[in-house]
Amino acid sequence: MDGTRKRRWRATAGLLAGLVVLITLFAADLVVAAWVLIAAVHGCTIAVAWSTSGIPDLPAWARRFWRAVAGGAGIYLLGDVAQIITAARDPGAAVAATGGQAQQIALALGSAVMMVALLTVPLGFGSRRERSRFWMDVATVMVAAAVVGWHLVVPNRPGAILDMSAPALVSPVIILLCVFVVAKLVMSGTAPFTRACGLIAAGGAAFKTAADAIGRDGLGDGRLHWFLICTIAAHALLTIALRVNQVQLAGEPGILQPRRRKPYSLLPYGAIAVTYLLLAIAVVRQDSSTVPIALAGTAISTLLVVHRQLTAFRDNARLLEELDVKVQELNESQEGLRVLLTERDALAARLQHHAFHDALTGLPNRSLYAERLTAALTAAGPVVVMIIDLDGFKQVNDKWGHAAGDVLLREVGRRLKACVRESDTVARFGGDEFAVLLHPGTDDDPGGIAARMVKVIEAPVAIPGGDTAQVGASLGIAIAGDPAMDGDALLREADHAMYAVKRDGKGTYAVAR
Repeated sequence: MDGTRKRRWRATAGLLAGLVVLITLFAADLVVAAWVLIAAVHGCTIAVAWSTSGIPDLPAWARRFWRAVAGGAGIYLLGDVAQIITAARDPGAAVAATGGQAQQIALALGSAVMMVALLTVPLGFGSRRERSRFWMDVATVMVAAAVVGWHLVVPNRPGAILDMSAPALVSPVIILLCVFVVAKLVMSGTAPFTRACGLIAAGGAAFKTAADAIGRDGLGDGRLHWFLICTIAAHALLTIALRVNQVQLAGEPGILQPRRRKPYSLLPYGAIAVTYLLLAIAVVRQDSSTVPIALAGTAISTLLVVHRQLTAFRDNARLLEELDVKVQELNESQEGLRVLLTERDALAARLQHHAFHDALTGLPNRSLYAERLTAALTAAGPVVVMIIDLDGFKQVNDKWGHAAGDVLLREVGRRLKACVRESDTVARFGGDEFAVLLHPGTDDDPGGIAARMVKVIEAPVAIPGGDTAQVGASLGIAIAGDPAMDGDALLREADHAMYAVKRDGKGTYAVAR
């Protein structure tokens, strides 16, 4: 692939060198030879454009564009043939060098075909507003192009811009407009040609404009040579641009992928600057024929840009309103999200509480008690485990019902919590069985705490219906003395001590030995 690209670039350089030599030779004397050379250049243009349309993996719209370019170059070639005949009949006539009516019409028609092909290339605009701004930019530059074209070709004929008998005016206007469209397409990132191709083609348009300016006042005094040189260079640069584009497309098939588009264009403002410059020059020179045209172009282009800016201001105001709405919606969404997160956290907390607490009494359940016991055994300090089983609870349920039993269980839990510190744990294991985890201080007596618990549990409990119920308590105590003892072993010892109390008469406590 690298070797092929080098050969293509060498061929392009050879074509450029050959054209320079031919320009020097033919432009010296022979008008007919110059038009033959231009016809040959346009033949190369047709071949390059048609060959470009056949490059594999080329998008369909780009393929259509290059075929249209080949068609436009074909129209150029027909005009060249007509001009060769005209120049051969009378080489000394002015139209032999500048182009007869047939050649001018062919130039205008071929340029129009290419311009339409450029304008029909998908620009990738996503909205009607973007398309509207683009066409206002086009209109602004069209006005500047018309003023510049008139000034370069027929500055002493203010009415020539509307005079169809002045076909020379058509060429610079169309070429300048094509330059704008080329630049706009390159900036939009959706051009069917490479950036290098667009720049070289713009250089060709500059040469054509220079040729028209040279021929404005006739081709005497040696201007014929420069006119022919600029004319041939203009057409040659177009062919070279297409060839460079072909080489780049063949070497990098993905080079035409859409690029990031700029959010604005400076071209309309440049067009306004040009019209103001022409107006200033006309005023300074006191050129009464130029001032009206320059003033009209300045006024029209300024109005177009002002209209575009007002449209942009309206769009910005609309976008700001939409932004305010979106910000409000976002704030509301954030508030709603905050509420949802708060509710989620509350729900998670409730689920966490339900998972580790008894639903009836609200006390820690067996799982949470086991976690705290394990943590207490791991930490330094004494640990006391108590297992409490109520005596006579079944009779309460049988006599007054489960509702009375629930009231009694909740009251027992409250009384047990009143007997210990906040740092201690009172848990309900299920049924009428409770457990207590103590972190006693040096002055605390586990036996005294157990005796107080038995006493407060035996106090009567008011139950629904105005009655009172009374139960007793059998309490077993286990004290962690062996560092190797785990929580389950400690609970078993306390449980055995509690059952020993039940066997011995109930209503008291015992310490596991």
